[in-house]
Amino acid sequence: MNTFCLGLTALSIILAISAKPAGAAAPAGTSWPAADWETASPESQNVSPDGVKLVGEWLKNHGSKTGMLVRHGRIVGEWYFDDARPESRYLVYSTTKSFSSTAVGLAIADGKFKLDAKISDVLRDEKLDERREIMIRLLLSMTSGVFNNPEIGKRDDLFHYALFEAPLKHMPGTLWDYNNTGLAILSPVFRTGTGQEIDAFMNERVFKPIGIIESDWKWEHRGPSALPYSGLEITARALARYGLLCLNRGRWQDRYVLPPNWISAATRPSQTHNKSYGYLWWNNSDGKWPGVPTDAFASLGKFNNDMLIVPSLDLIVLRQVGDDSGNDRKIDMNELWRLAVKSAKADPSR
Repeated sequence: MNTFCLGLTALSIILAISAKPAGAAAPAGTSWPAADWETASPESQNVSPDGVKLVGEWLKNHGSKTGMLVRHGRIVGEWYFDDARPESRYLVYSTTKSFSSTAVGLAIADGKFKLDAKISDVLRDEKLDERREIMIRLLLSMTSGVFNNPEIGKRDDLFHYALFEAPLKHMPGTLWDYNNTGLAILSPVFRTGTGQEIDAFMNERVFKPIGIIESDWKWEHRGPSALPYSGLEITARALARYGLLCLNRGRWQDRYVLPPNWISAATRPSQTHNKSYGYLWWNNSDGKWPGVPTDAFASLGKFNNDMLIVPSLDLIVLRQVGDDSGNDRKIDMNELWRLAVKSAKADPSR
């Protein structure tokens, strides 16, 4: 894709993010959790009871700690294994990235910075090398070109390292590379642009409005700054609240908590090098998950701390295990996705 086309694409996304909501409503009959969720029988939500049973069995047989199946905003399946309880928080690793994506979308809508802003446009007081040309959208699309240091998480100085020491391995925008080092740059950019850390911003703008309370979550910091690529511990029900918000394109009850067009932009291909990746969200536009609708998108974390969202089925399925480093089992999450999707019957009323 040439520079002119990239510019037009970026401009269209920026205009879409800035646009006012078009008045789209959540599907009729959607339930919004208040202090607690509404639970419903699978049959009442046009979901197969046998299918829900198979989802639960898969979760149990694959070492899960929690699992949830939500349709039309109602819990139709919920599972806790071993010592897990509804109030248990689990580290979801890279699923944290999707929360960081949401924070950026809100900051862009607030006018704090632009998607195509260079990091030097925001970090004006820093003496940057050639990475000054990296745009925020390249951080989000994993095309920053910064060397991906697998030991980045062990460094106390990881933000300084990412900004000033990690080599630029590729020209920005030319190669997709799943890269926590490049994404670490997002934290100082976000803090400088908004005056807040990502976690405090999300708590104020997203968590509180949708009923995620302080005991539901914790976010790892390195020094004063929240990690943008990992570090969120969260309960299954709180994670599902966030999923329901994103499923409904930022709408919660009768108002928009998020810019609806940001969710659309973030969950479709963000570049041509890996069409399965948006802005810190994965998508199924190229059939990455066989048997799953192509409009599905997901937040995926290490050890398969994952959440799949399927708008066409009004469906959310998630699985948590937290730190599963003591196990070496190999899991194909597409097996779970297919079971969940197969359990949800077509709903002609929607």
